[in-house]
Amino acid sequence: MTGPATDLAVVVARSESGESVDVFIHADPSSTRDDPRAQFQSMVEGAHRALRDQGILPSGVVSGWLRFAARPSWDWRQALGDLWQFTGVLPITALVQPPAKPFCACSLSLHAIRASRQSGVWQGPSAGPAAATVLRAGARHVRLMSVTPRPQFLKTGSFADMTYDMFAQAGHALTARGLSFGKVARTWVHVRDIERNYGLVNQARNRYFADQHLTRLPASTCVAGTPAEVDCPVALDVYAISDAEAVRVEAVAPGSMGEASAYGAAFARATRISEPGRRWLLVSGTASIDAQGRVVATGDLPGQLACMFGNVEALLAGSGMTTGDVLTATAYLKRGDDLGAFIRAARACGLGPDVPCTVAVADICRPEWLCEIELCAARKDAPAPQVSGLD
Repeated sequence: MTGPATDLAVVVARSESGESVDVFIHADPSSTRDDPRAQFQSMVEGAHRALRDQGILPSGVVSGWLRFAARPSWDWRQALGDLWQFTGVLPITALVQPPAKPFCACSLSLHAIRASRQSGVWQGPSAGPAAATVLRAGARHVRLMSVTPRPQFLKTGSFADMTYDMFAQAGHALTARGLSFGKVARTWVHVRDIERNYGLVNQARNRYFADQHLTRLPASTCVAGTPAEVDCPVALDVYAISDAEAVRVEAVAPGSMGEASAYGAAFARATRISEPGRRWLLVSGTASIDAQGRVVATGDLPGQLACMFGNVEALLAGSGMTTGDVLTATAYLKRGDDLGAFIRAARACGLGPDVPCTVAVADICRPEWLCEIELCAARKDAPAPQVSGLD
C-alpha cells in the first residue's frame, strides 16, 4: 500500500478502495538554509507537489499536523494558503513540538483523499475548530482539529477545568454535526508540562467521558506540545465516525499490554474500523509497558524501543496485520539524539523508509519513558464470495 518518496524530503503512502484513495504524506524541508521561513516554504512546496502528483487539490486534505521547533513569527496559515493558492481553512493543527531531524525547523504530515463526488472532503467554516468531513460507505468521518478551551477558562480556570471544557467544546462541535462524543474513534491531546499536568488531563477526561456515558473508549495519544497559533496549555484533535450499516468501529484487545483504563487512563490501545473491502487500525500512543501497566527497561533506550515495537506488532497481529500494512507513523522521543537508534529499531521491525514517519522531540506522560509511537495501518479485505444459487 505504500509508494516511493516523491523526493528526498517527502515520503508518500496510499491505500485504495472502490470509493477513494487515501494518501499519507510526510514532508521535511528540502532547504538547508538556517532560516525557518525558507525551510517552511520548501517543505510546504514539497508537500504540494506530492499532492499534485497524486491528483489531489489542497481541498482534499482531511487532517494534518505541522510541527515547529519554535513558534513562528509569521502567519503560517496565510503563508500556506498563499503557497498552495488556497483560501479556505485547512484542517491542520500547528504545534510547537520540535522535529527530531537535525537542523530541521519544521515538519508536516498530511492525510488527504482523492475521492468520487459522493465521498469527497468538505472542509468546515472558519468559525469553531478547523474541520473536515468525508462521506464513505454511508458513514460520515469527521475531523476536528485544534480544539481548545474557551478563553474565559484560560484566564480563571484550573488546568483540570480547562481540559474538561476543551473536551466539552469538542462534544458541542460534534453535536452541531449530528454526532456525539460516543462516536469518537481517536483523539490526540497536546499538553504543556505533561509531567505535571498529565494526571489532571486524566482527571478531566475521565469525568467528561463518565458524564457522556461512553461505552467504547477511543484510541488516543497524549504527549507534550502546545498550539503554535494561540497561547494555550492544552489542545485536542478528534476523529469521529457516524453510524452506518456497512461500517463497524470497535476498540481492540490490548495485545501484550493491559487496558489503560485499569490504571485510570480512559483510552483504548487501538481502534479498528471495518468498512467494505478494507480494515483500518488506529494504534494509540504506545510505549514500553507491560501487561500490569509498568514501565519496561527504565533508562535503557534499546530495551524500551524493543518493547515498544513488540507491543505495536502485537496490536497489529491481533487485527491480522503486520508493520507492512502501516501507512503512517508518528514517534515521540524524549531526546533528539536518540533519532538514529529509533530509525535502526524501526527498520529492524519492518517499518521501512517508504512509510511516512514523523519523529518529534516531546516529553511523554511518564518521565521514565524515552520513546512512544502511534500508527495508522490498513489492509484490504477479500471480497465476499459470489453465490450463484446453483448446486
